Amino acid sequence: RGPPESHGAMRLNVTSTSNVHKELVACVGWNAFNELYSCGDDKTVSRWDINGDAGGKVCDLEGYVTDMHWFPAGKGGGSTGGNDVFACSFSDGSFRILTRGGRVERHVPDAHRGACVSLRWNPDGTALATCGEDGALKTWGRNGMLRAVLEQLQHAIHAISWSPSCDAVAAGCGKDLYVKSADPGGRKTIRWKAHDGAVLAVDWSPRGDVIVSGGEDCRYRVWDAFGRALYASPAGDHPTTSCAWAPGGDAFAVGSFERAYLCDRTGWRSPGGGECADLAGFGGVFGLAWSPDGTTLAGCGGGGGVFVGQTVGDAKEWGDAEAAVSEADPRAVIVRCVSRESACTIELRDRASRLSLAHGRLVCVTTNQVCVYGADGTGRWSDQPACVLDVRDVVTLVLQCRTCFLLCTGGADGGAARVYGYEGRLICELKTQGFARPESLSDGNAALAPDACAVVDRNDARVVRFLDTNAGRPVGEDATHDLDVVHVALSQTGAPPDRRCAFVDANRDVYVVPVLRRGADVNHALGASPGSGGNARNAHRANASIVKLATMVHDVRWSDTTDMLAATSDGSLHAWYYPDAFYVDPELAPRTKLVKHCGRGVDFGKSPRIVAFDGARCTVRRVDGARIACSVSAHAPALYRHVLANQWDRAIRLCRFVKDESMWACLAAMAVANKDLNTAEIAYAAVEEVEKVQFVQAIKKIPTEEGRMAELALFRREPDEAESILLQAGAVYRAIDMHVRLFNWRRALDLAVQHRTHVDTVLYRRARYLEEAQRRETDESFKEYSRSVRVDEEAVLAKIAQEGEKEKERARPVGGGGGGGGGGGRASRDTGGPPPSVRSMMRESGSASGGSSARSRASRR
Repeated sequence: RGPPESHGAMRLNVTSTSNVHKELVACVGWNAFNELYSCGDDKTVSRWDINGDAGGKVCDLEGYVTDMHWFPAGKGGGSTGGNDVFACSFSDGSFRILTRGGRVERHVPDAHRGACVSLRWNPDGTALATCGEDGALKTWGRNGMLRAVLEQLQHAIHAISWSPSCDAVAAGCGKDLYVKSADPGGRKTIRWKAHDGAVLAVDWSPRGDVIVSGGEDCRYRVWDAFGRALYASPAGDHPTTSCAWAPGGDAFAVGSFERAYLCDRTGWRSPGGGECADLAGFGGVFGLAWSPDGTTLAGCGGGGGVFVGQTVGDAKEWGDAEAAVSEADPRAVIVRCVSRESACTIELRDRASRLSLAHGRLVCVTTNQVCVYGADGTGRWSDQPACVLDVRDVVTLVLQCRTCFLLCTGGADGGAARVYGYEGRLICELKTQGFARPESLSDGNAALAPDACAVVDRNDARVVRFLDTNAGRPVGEDATHDLDVVHVALSQTGAPPDRRCAFVDANRDVYVVPVLRRGADVNHALGASPGSGGNARNAHRANASIVKLATMVHDVRWSDTTDMLAATSDGSLHAWYYPDAFYVDPELAPRTKLVKHCGRGVDFGKSPRIVAFDGARCTVRRVDGARIACSVSAHAPALYRHVLANQWDRAIRLCRFVKDESMWACLAAMAVANKDLNTAEIAYAAVEEVEKVQFVQAIKKIPTEEGRMAELALFRREPDEAESILLQAGAVYRAIDMHVRLFNWRRALDLAVQHRTHVDTVLYRRARYLEEAQRRETDESFKEYSRSVRVDEEAVLAKIAQEGEKEKERARPVGGGGGGGGGGGRASRDTGGPPPSVRSMMRESGSASGGSSARSRASRR
């Protein structure tokens, strides 16, 4: 295989350049009404439409403008509820707040000593940050009143940008970048050397995880919020004078002398594709601004010109289908089917601003509509929409899953996150008030599944919140981590109890957590007493449910058709065929993992992204835009199909045919999770787990089904679930005996006292344990009951034997399959006691080496 090809790369197509201003144009900005405003050294403000056509002069100014920024949409900026006001900074140290019509609302004359270089509203619209030549970084209220001086530096600050969570400001001073808390008494300021020359431009991604900067060293660089370098561009011929992130955080633009570049969020720029070469005589690009829908980029230059360009060539892929907006007509979308070598052209009423292709559905977003298209069973795409939704506001995000899609909008009403069915029915509106703004959601901090949605809390990035997609309300228990979460992903298949969330933290470690977890209310359901220590057990359970899978992970993605999970780490592709194995059998879980290197001279490079994972095919995009197709085992999806259909015999035959240890390990974990003991015994024997084979055989001898299910729950490290199963079935003694075997003496005594049975049994076995361990009793509860309860050894042994007889009487035949059995209908020879421990079985096998070898060979067969 030769080197991967770069295709589907974004490009910037300049559609209009105009020279309305007579002198240098310092800044440009879009409002929520798709109007472009520009300010020049001729002391005028001009208006432009979305196509770049001049709309006339707005007003005259009384000074030289250095920067401008529109008030955030939907934050009460005026009578219309939209961002109908904007702020301008001036070279005399002042700034003004002007209305859409050009009227001055507020004038602050002495904001800085020297020029007020730059200013930015925070995303909430509650504060305005300014910086100047005096080295001061200040925040102001909406009414122009000074709030705080965040930083006083020795050199001029040339650029600032707010974090999406409004809790920090990034500032460029000299060669360094600063991340300063917006609270004067907040966290410590982070400072690092960013460029070899002065920092001229900085912008914080709407996703919140990365910052882009440009400097006099003729480079632009991408950083995380802690100052770690993610990307550094090659040195150009001229300084980088401006940069701006697209609203969705998928791309950013940088400006230099007579050049503007369109870059992916990782920093790569396709060769010749991202460069806008139609700016001859334009001068330095001093300002860049994106339209609210993220499809149009505007820039201004030192020659007095303003350009407007469209982003084209960003193709979406899923399976064998590829969709892209036509370069000749922005109102046409071309869908190609690679396997059929066919193409379909979809005509839209307005220009397409966003495309999303997944799960056999194409969602096309225009300025006023959202159209959904589908393919038939043969793979032919229809040019007629399955549904059409009318939208008033700008669509900022589209997320798809198998049964529905999420539509996030922002605008005059503050934005909304709504879940729709592919037939156009509104399912719910997610209730994200208080922890997320719909217009700031992205595919990095939000994920969608058929029954749940995961969102990173904007107030505390360590918390991942889960919402029900049917009602829009919170579901399950929030996942709280020790570090900030930078990326989330939800599994796409299975029932709601099987839903898993994978997330990457600030240290680039990947974790998996169940969406539905047992909370603190489990004690009440089990009838635990307040002093039984159940809260501590459930707190430990909540922490233990977050499982760490790998380190130094760049990206993570779930398969669209199975529960397989893929991640890029350390220049290789890691695939977990069955991540639930970490909850079923953690010791076996590493054997279900595949690590695949590119090889043959092809390297993933730095910061690769997984753009698709369908079936056994995984597509990785390198930092330079090249796409590499990788494949995992094609037998894993087949194994999933057999298990979901409860076809265990076929699953066993498949593993025997493949002869792959990872497939056998997956089958063993799947069988235990689905309570099929026969298959679990065969699979464990295939991977030579002799102790677990013997343990499964011992479980099969337990006469009652609830006893077998409880022992399987213990095998999965779920003692609370095992206790619940036994108590609901009325097997109180087996629940007490389970805790005794786990040396959980306090819980065993609590259960005995609560159910008024076998208190003397617990005291007797506790005394025997202390006698063998040669220790004295120190627990006050046991001391108290030992004084009040008479313990008769013969009576205790008789009661234990009686419990065994009761189990035999209500025992049902042990069957295979999903019923939880594994004896194939054979009569049980169990005495009613618990299964032997692994150590005891190994001691017994060690006393008869010949018999043990024979049993091991039989287990392998």
